[in-house]
Amino acid sequence: MKTRFAPSPTGYLHIGGARTALFAWLYAKSHNGDCLLRIEDTDKERSDKKYTEEIIKSFDWLGIQFDQEVVYQSNNANRYREVIDSLLNEGLAYVCKGDDLEEDKNSRDLKLPREENMVIRIKMPEEGSTVLNDLIKGEIQVSNDQLDDFIIERSDGSATYNFCVVVDDIDSEITHVIRGDDHVNNTFKQINVFKALNASIPEYGHVPMILGEDGKRLSKRHGALGVGEYAKLGVLPEALRNYLLRLGWSKGDDEIFDGQKMIIDFKKGTFNQSPATFSLEKLLWFNKHYIDQKTIDELNKLINSPQFDNGPFSNRVLEVIRDRCNSIEDFSTQSHYFFTDPEEFDEVLMNKHIKPETFHNLSLLLDKLSRIEEWTSNNIKEAIDNLVKELSIGFAKIGLPLRLALTATVNSPSIDVVCEVLEKDVTIRRLENFLTRIKN
Repeated sequence: MKTRFAPSPTGYLHIGGARTALFAWLYAKSHNGDCLLRIEDTDKERSDKKYTEEIIKSFDWLGIQFDQEVVYQSNNANRYREVIDSLLNEGLAYVCKGDDLEEDKNSRDLKLPREENMVIRIKMPEEGSTVLNDLIKGEIQVSNDQLDDFIIERSDGSATYNFCVVVDDIDSEITHVIRGDDHVNNTFKQINVFKALNASIPEYGHVPMILGEDGKRLSKRHGALGVGEYAKLGVLPEALRNYLLRLGWSKGDDEIFDGQKMIIDFKKGTFNQSPATFSLEKLLWFNKHYIDQKTIDELNKLINSPQFDNGPFSNRVLEVIRDRCNSIEDFSTQSHYFFTDPEEFDEVLMNKHIKPETFHNLSLLLDKLSRIEEWTSNNIKEAIDNLVKELSIGFAKIGLPLRLALTATVNSPSIDVVCEVLEKDVTIRRLENFLTRIKN
């Protein structure tokens, strides 16, 4: 078995393309086959080498390793011309002007010479039907009178997509093609090119598209980014792989698939018949799962920040905040106040939580915290709880202003744990500075 993924380097690798590639790769690997990468770069105006490099880099990061050398369609121009010549010689294609299909059909049997500004069309069957036994959608038939003689060579001498892919699939000995269902109509054209070339036709499986949560075709406005962007945002490759697998494929109610298990289980699952719905929330759920499996050492390497130096303090910070982090990027945004004293405070939060009695309450708390000899979260919590009881107020009257004082936010791990990690001298200093601020 041999499959392929064939992107055009006219943009970055997007979610839909990455999912198709994963399906093609898993389909091959689950049958002990090979999966090739072919870069379809014949569109000279839109193709860009930087996109080719980014596509390959994205697959390396994602952990999809293709077999054999990368095939570049742009290297095959002579091969396409050779095959087109054979079709012309056999009367299976014809030269025409290319301006109007009905007018061009008058040239179908004329055997006009190949000249500048002329195009070449392939002869589609005019009777009967073309049958596609799709691995996912089942049998689909199209009446051949619905298939036009399409252009296989443009007036500039370049071959067109629906012809090139067939020649490449033949030369690469592709046996199975897994791709998006936006290619279904192309498949009927391609099947007839295979027939014209007297070549074996691959088996096709067309995967339903991915939609946004509003039911419309997936786009950037739904949060769908290039694969490289997810890497920058702190999504782990194993999380994105797992999520992409579940976008259109399932094995019972199982959710977690990775490594060799993903390959082994792929044959046991089924492709969904309906379009999948992209959910950033679900992707982050998978990401959180894989983050939770990481050791502290592994997290330090992934975060790759000078602050997280694998020392006792930063490692304690990681332990405290990891439950609050859905991405690697979150470790930086959730931890900044552990490393830097807050200097700016949100005016809305200050107006909401700092009341006339706050200075008095925090001053009493400062005194209690200063008296703690063994600086543990339990002792800190006991000091706060005792003050709350003495003042007969709710915990939030003390807890929220204290969070603001220490972190400049009202969202953090348990405040007694934050105090313990910051250590006593930093906690006291920040609280004193905050009291000076609100007093004035």
